[in-house]
Amino acid sequence: MKKNVQNIRKIRDFPVFDFDAYSPEEVARRVDQVGVKKIRFPAVVTLMLGILGGCFISIGVLSHTVTLANPYLNDGIKLLIGPVFYAMGYILAFITGAEVFTTNNLAMMSLASKKVTRWDLIRNWSLVLIANIIGVFVIVVMFILTGLVNMYDGALAEEVIQISSLRLSFTPIQTFFQGVFGNFLICSGAWIALAGRSVTDKVLGLILPLSAVPAIGFQHVTGNLFPMLLTLLKYPDIGVIADITPLNIIINLILVASGNIIGGGILIVLVFYFVYVRTKW
Repeated sequence: MKKNVQNIRKIRDFPVFDFDAYSPEEVARRVDQVGVKKIRFPAVVTLMLGILGGCFISIGVLSHTVTLANPYLNDGIKLLIGPVFYAMGYILAFITGAEVFTTNNLAMMSLASKKVTRWDLIRNWSLVLIANIIGVFVIVVMFILTGLVNMYDGALAEEVIQISSLRLSFTPIQTFFQGVFGNFLICSGAWIALAGRSVTDKVLGLILPLSAVPAIGFQHVTGNLFPMLLTLLKYPDIGVIADITPLNIIINLILVASGNIIGGGILIVLVFYFVYVRTKW
């Protein structure tokens, strides 16, 4: 038995890749280290980076929505390039080091390795989520002030309302599992990006997993905020008719956030922790 354990450890410690990329074992250690660093940021730094993260995600969601509403593009092109614009927001946040609630679920690795406490983790997630909401709100208000909300003869407004209504139309169970899948893909992309050594590596690693989130219809808490807040602030009367109310939005965000934690923090992080970080077998 001891011999088998030693052999497993030898295999686990042997780098899988022989090209210029971090091995899965090295990525697991990097996730652990990054999680500790992020959680130990002063609150003001976390809030500032979280606001910036909310802004970047909103820009990506806005670009995706504008693409879908563009009447000069055929449906095939919209379905192809729209998700790429959606991924742009996360790519900007990841490369610049901004804080986003969903990718911060990777900090579960630091909790599993007992380098941070549960309170530290809850504090970080709470601050980042609040900051993300503020960042989304800032972009929504600024976009309204640009006067471009009714572009394409109102087609953009219709798309925003339709997206918001669709996100809120699912049952609690469906919403929860869409959140699970959403962050499973997002954290998978972040894991791949951490294996890269250059900006190009990271961007290429992020594009496909992140694009799959809107392409399939999965949900993540920060991305849901932009169309819903825009509907509430710009079209409150239509929002009430379509059941896009503050209460429904809060319920949606709680369900999606819970699913995001399971998808990223459990299905990705804890599995890799057990395989690559845990020392006791």
